[in-house]
Amino acid sequence: MPTKIGAREARNNFANLLGSVHDGKEEVIIERSGKPMVAVIPIDLYEQMIAEREARFQVLDRIRQRLPDVPEDEVAQDVAAAIAAVRNALAVLMK
Repeated sequence: MPTKIGAREARNNFANLLGSVHDGKEEVIIERSGKPMVAVIPIDLYEQMIAEREARFQVLDRIRQRLPDVPEDEVAQDVAAAIAAVRNALAVLMK
């Protein structure tokens, strides 16, 4: 569970904050007026999150490359037809 501190306290104790995050592997959420503003996390956790994000985007890119190139208006027509079909089916059920 991350520690929550106010922005003023974080500013006044910045060196200690950095130490507790770096040395203690602590996560800190800094709030302003009780509202979460930023999170301070250990660099290894940050690097792990970035690597995971990049891996997910690579998967998405591979999926996109396999998709057929369909014009946007054709996609819009297909979506409109699907919505109409569902609405018609619901109308029949509601009778």
